[in-house]
Amino acid sequence: MVYYKMITPMRSVWKRHAYIELSLRQLFCTILVYCAPINPLELFYKFEDDMTEDYISIQKFTRDGARQVLLQALNAELESMGKNLHDFQLSHLLTSDSTTRVIPKEVQDEMNLPISEDDLRSPALLNAEQAIAYEEILDAVLNRKAKSFFIDGPGGTGKTFLYQALLAQVRSQHLIALATASSGVAASILPNGRTAHSRFKIPINVDGKLCCSISKQSSLAALIKQAILIIWDEASMAKKETIEALDWLLRDLAENDILFGGKVVVLGGDFRQVLPVIPKGTKIDCMNASLVRSYIWQSLIKFKLKENMRAKTDPAFSRYILQVGNGLEEENEVGEIKLPSSLILEPNTQVPPLEQLIQFVFPSFDLHRLDPLSLTNSVILTPKNQAVDEINEVMIGKFPGKEHTYLSFDETSDPTQQGLYIDFLNSVTPQGMPSHRLNLKKNSPILLLRNINPSQGLCNGTRLICKEFRSHLIVAQIAVGERKGATVFIPRIPLQLNDPQHYPVQFTCRQFPIRACFAMTINKAQGQTLAIVGIYLPEAVFAHGQLYVALSRATTAAKIRVHLGQSENPMLSSYCTKNIVYKELLEEANCL
Repeated sequence: MVYYKMITPMRSVWKRHAYIELSLRQLFCTILVYCAPINPLELFYKFEDDMTEDYISIQKFTRDGARQVLLQALNAELESMGKNLHDFQLSHLLTSDSTTRVIPKEVQDEMNLPISEDDLRSPALLNAEQAIAYEEILDAVLNRKAKSFFIDGPGGTGKTFLYQALLAQVRSQHLIALATASSGVAASILPNGRTAHSRFKIPINVDGKLCCSISKQSSLAALIKQAILIIWDEASMAKKETIEALDWLLRDLAENDILFGGKVVVLGGDFRQVLPVIPKGTKIDCMNASLVRSYIWQSLIKFKLKENMRAKTDPAFSRYILQVGNGLEEENEVGEIKLPSSLILEPNTQVPPLEQLIQFVFPSFDLHRLDPLSLTNSVILTPKNQAVDEINEVMIGKFPGKEHTYLSFDETSDPTQQGLYIDFLNSVTPQGMPSHRLNLKKNSPILLLRNINPSQGLCNGTRLICKEFRSHLIVAQIAVGERKGATVFIPRIPLQLNDPQHYPVQFTCRQFPIRACFAMTINKAQGQTLAIVGIYLPEAVFAHGQLYVALSRATTAAKIRVHLGQSENPMLSSYCTKNIVYKELLEEANCL
């Protein structure tokens, strides 16, 4: 019954969204994949008329014809999510004539992607460093040379711009180029970008040798086999096992033993940025968690981008950021560096530091009333999720409008433990999970915490704007990337925790997979440029590259303000803070 309540309210927004039937079809598939309804066939029959109205009223199909077109559309959508109609006992509804497709929909879609005029013009706007890499990579692609590359450059040197030029040139010839990134935020910036985990079905948990969960007979396998260029941005963030998994997948699909199956693969990143999380006490072993000691790294052709395009209007700030990223700023006796006084919020006895930071980043919510999407160009960055939640709660309270609250239903895996632990489960928020109490307002920004439908831009890390609230559904607008402005439906889904090390009581949380994102962790902000940045450091950063990432998100020093906590030595300057850099890694990766 709960799934009927998800779909039924959409009739009330029917006339406001011309493509409501398409959105309903996508929502139906999302429910099948993530909510495991007991009777998918009954759900299909109940909403078949709603999902086929455009086929009948606009395209003039008969009822039977509309059903077959609907089933093919649902199957294509499910395939993009790694499933098909057979998995939900719906394949028997297809007639024999409609079960075969000469070219899988995923392949057709990639071959016919729209390309913006700006991207088509981008090759002519490359700087000298970018142009050298562009020409050699494009030569390998067009002449089918088995070469792989790594684009190395500090934040702001135009790695994404280079990727966009390559993608536009290849796709303009109706060839397939796959754009992926390690994080959802970075993927959303690339044209038709996906996270590498969702595109190649790489398992999240690393436990020995990883294998991608792709059948050789699937439409996804057909898509990957036809791709002549694969781009993986922020590869320096990925554990080497995940990139090795892609290598093994491509070799298996190509049935050869050439690196990446002989395909042209472009990896890119910045080893000054945040690296894969490693156990405490294994600082030097961080190298083994990245690319630099893998067999793949030795085979890559490397290009260095040095000219900072993001901070071109503030070269002094650009040089300072690079010094921070390289770990070359002078440290005091307790291992802290001194930040420029122009970046620091001056103490004000009348206004608390967090309130000062909020006023700098969000001076007036009235400015965003006419264009709510502009709100996502400003953000407060902080190292830990706890501070993120605290800031978001403060911001929701300040944001104009009526507050909507959603409580999760937390259910223990062992039913006999439900009564014992329900209060405890409601009080914790494991990493990557939504809060038990979710407070939202219309036009407030949110962050997606799961790969709901990557083919439609709904990846882990996608930023959205809340538009309407229903009991079991949130209507939202994508806020960034090529699908900016698109209306999507976010359902409440079951989210299973599998972390026995930190949570001995395993449970499932039924909640919307989102969180407010006036603030976000520094790690989540990698790969994007922001208009205004506040950096909240009541405690110092704790990981390699975090301070560098936070400082390098804006284009000029004037667009950044930092709140620092108390120095480890109160006698030292209040402008000092920790800057963690693994110089050994930068030297081995030849970044210094």
